[in-house]
Amino acid sequence: MIINNKALLKTFSHKLGNISYKRKYKKNPDLFLSLKQLCQQVNLDTNNFDADINEKLERIVSQISRYGDRFTKDCVCVQLYDDSDDTMRKAINDGALVCITNHKIEGIPCIVVENTYSVYADMCSIYRDFYKIKSTVVLGSIGKTTAKKMVAAVYNQKFNTLYDTGNDNILDSIGSISQHIPTSSEQFIAELSEDTPGLIKEMSKIIKPDIAIITTIDKSHIQFYKSEENIYNEFCTVTQHMHKDGVCIISLDEQNSANLITDKKVVFVSTQNKNADFLAQDIFVDTEGLKFNVVEKSTSKSFAVKLYNTFAIHNVTSALYAFAAGMISGMKPYEIINGLASYRPTGIRQNIYKSKGIIIYADCYNAVAKSVRSAINASCNIPITGKRVAVIGDVAEAGTYTQSTHDEIVDIINTSKVDFLFTCGKELKNALSRNPVRNDLHVLTFNNQKEMNKAIKKHLSKGDLVLFKSSHSGNLQKSISTIFPIQYFIQSIKYYTPRIKWHFKVILN
Repeated sequence: MIINNKALLKTFSHKLGNISYKRKYKKNPDLFLSLKQLCQQVNLDTNNFDADINEKLERIVSQISRYGDRFTKDCVCVQLYDDSDDTMRKAINDGALVCITNHKIEGIPCIVVENTYSVYADMCSIYRDFYKIKSTVVLGSIGKTTAKKMVAAVYNQKFNTLYDTGNDNILDSIGSISQHIPTSSEQFIAELSEDTPGLIKEMSKIIKPDIAIITTIDKSHIQFYKSEENIYNEFCTVTQHMHKDGVCIISLDEQNSANLITDKKVVFVSTQNKNADFLAQDIFVDTEGLKFNVVEKSTSKSFAVKLYNTFAIHNVTSALYAFAAGMISGMKPYEIINGLASYRPTGIRQNIYKSKGIIIYADCYNAVAKSVRSAINASCNIPITGKRVAVIGDVAEAGTYTQSTHDEIVDIINTSKVDFLFTCGKELKNALSRNPVRNDLHVLTFNNQKEMNKAIKKHLSKGDLVLFKSSHSGNLQKSISTIFPIQYFIQSIKYYTPRIKWHFKVILN
């Protein structure tokens, strides 16, 4: 008998969501609206609805949903991204009241609108407003998840904090979470992805941030934007729905974003510029991690900060974002320092652990040339007794910058302390053929990942360090799980346990 795990998981999620909805409605019916009330609040003209919708106008809406994402009976299901018409039909068959679409779908009750994304955000923002909670968003091309987790580590010292332990950073995820905020939560932290043009504004509309942290802006996802200017303009839209007294936190060291925001108060951080509101000085790397001092410009006070098991210098900037967010939120410096000291990398993002005397540096969720440089520099900061091995995959979504990006990566490796380079990516292999490498760098390229994994395992020995760095599509996490199966399983448990707790917390709220 074949068991469809995804189907079972979806069925379980739907049943759990329905139980949660009934409990929540019985406990606090004021958090729910009728279909008529909801449509009126987002300025949809109910006078033009078809008869099959009019007969449902007095029904209570359980939630605003995208099919499959915390779906419940009597929800309003919105057609987003590439959801098919058949998917909308399934939603109605599974109990949705109506569907929001941009075209008429025969046979089911549809409310046709020009922009389903905007209407979805409008609807979710109504429910978000039921909850009196402060919110912080983190956005940027790279570094979002690390910065978010550091902010969470800081906020947890004082506040009951709601944040996704992974990266549910797209519109439907943000909308769903915003409808299920536990009433005890005091701070809400969310990532905002820029992978779809126009949606940062819509996600900001839902969340209405008090604080917006803008990390490094690079060419990630540029194939969707066509130009760097369009990427910058996308990030600027976050302020359109911020709290009227909202604050943006930006690094003065980032040329692309330093002067980006002009319509909100900006708090600046830096590792170099003394004009910054929070400046990191005396940065030091040892066997435990990073140590540095944070100088607060307004008071000239200095605070000693430690980040354990964290060796990438750029993480100092992430810590500065979190330090500034904590101070803006009214926290004491010692609370912020304790929070940063509690932070630990997990999963396949800058996570460092050992297996039989070999140090594994797993950083293969996302990549641009700048993050490859940071990862290589960080791995070279770690003291070892053996050789340094880099397993580098292709950078995806670089568009017209693909060739120059991979040429830059070859140059980065050439000027590093890496002893062995393994790769099976087509673009990096082409870049290696175009560019000479230093004589003492051992380069091994492969046509498939299975062959590469065998060679890596053969070359590694006790005392070595091996870095895995690529875009997520490079699937280097599979290499880690193949070469180091036990340690990979342990790290997966550490990563997924809080993820499971997070989903239960939200679904059962």
